[in-house]
Amino acid sequence: MCCFWDPFSEVKFSGGNYSLRKILNAVWSFPLSRMFTFLVILFLVIIIFEPILVSTLGKAGVSIALVVFLWTEVWHLAISFALVVLFAKKVEHGKLSDFGFSPQNFALEFSGGAVFGALMVAGAVAVMYLMGIYKPISHSNGSELPLAAGTLLFAAATEELIFRSYAFNILEKHWGTIAAVIVSSAAFGFAHMLNDAGGASVDSKVLFCTFLSLEAGVSLAACYVFTRRLWMPIGAHWMWNFFEGPVFGTHVSGADFGQSYVSATMEGPVLLTGGKFGPEGSVFCLLIGTISGVILLYLSAKRNNLVSYAEAQKRLAERALSEKIAA
Repeated sequence: MCCFWDPFSEVKFSGGNYSLRKILNAVWSFPLSRMFTFLVILFLVIIIFEPILVSTLGKAGVSIALVVFLWTEVWHLAISFALVVLFAKKVEHGKLSDFGFSPQNFALEFSGGAVFGALMVAGAVAVMYLMGIYKPISHSNGSELPLAAGTLLFAAATEELIFRSYAFNILEKHWGTIAAVIVSSAAFGFAHMLNDAGGASVDSKVLFCTFLSLEAGVSLAACYVFTRRLWMPIGAHWMWNFFEGPVFGTHVSGADFGQSYVSATMEGPVLLTGGKFGPEGSVFCLLIGTISGVILLYLSAKRNNLVSYAEAQKRLAERALSEKIAA
C-alpha cells in the first residue's frame, strides 16, 4: 500500500503478473509484519547492548541489584522511545500525536490512571485478605519504595510505548479498535513468557500470560482508547506493579523488587494465589481487571472513541488515494 514506507523500492525482479517487490510490499503492508519487525529490532538492540551497560555499571561500582535494574529500565525506555519515533515518522508517515504523545491533560490522566491501577490491585488483594489467602506478617520502613517506584515507572512507560503507542495504533488503523485491543493485549500478555518466574513450567506461563492478556492487556488498552493518550495507561501500569510488589509484598509477573513495605504470605490453590506470578496470576485480578477494562471500553464507546473495521478500512483507502494524488 502506498501509505507506508516502501523498503523494497529497489527490488527489480519480476515475472508474469507478479513481482517480488509487490509480494514483499504486500507482506510489509500487513500490520503484524511491521509490529513483528519493530519487536525484533528492539529485542536485538537490547540483548546486544545491555551486557555492555551492565558491565559499565559494574566498573563504576554500581552493585545494588535494584539500582542496576533501574538503569536497565532507563535504557529500555530510551531505546523504545527512539524506535517508536523512527517507525512513527519513517514507516507509518504519522505524527507523534497520532501515537499518544500529547501534553494535553497529562497530570489529570496520569494521576487518574495511577488511582485506577492501584485500586484494581488493592481490590484483588483485599478480597484475598478477607478470604484468608493473603496474610500480612510485618512491615518495613519503606526505605526502598522510592527506588522501586522509579524503576517500575520506567518499566511501565517502556511497555506502554511498545504495546499501546505503536502496536495498538498500527493494528487499529487496519482492523479497528476491538481487533487492535485483542491482538495487542495478547502480544502484551504473551511477551511475559520471557519472564523466568522462578522456573515456572511452560503450562503455568501460558495460563498466566492468558490471564495477563485479559486483565492487564485489555484494561491498559482501554485506558488508551478512553483518553487517546499514553498518560493514563502508563499511570495505571505503574501503580498496578508498584502496589502488587513493593507495597503488598507479592510477586510482579514472577519478579521481586527489593524489600517491600508489607511482608506477607499467600496460602491456597494456585488459581487463587497466583502462585509464582503474584496476584495477577489469580482469578481475582483476572475478573477485576477484565471487567474494569470492558467497562472502560464501554465508556470509550460513549465518547465515540472506538473505530470500526469498516471505518478503519475507509480511512486507509482515503489516505492511499490522497497520497496517490499528491504523488
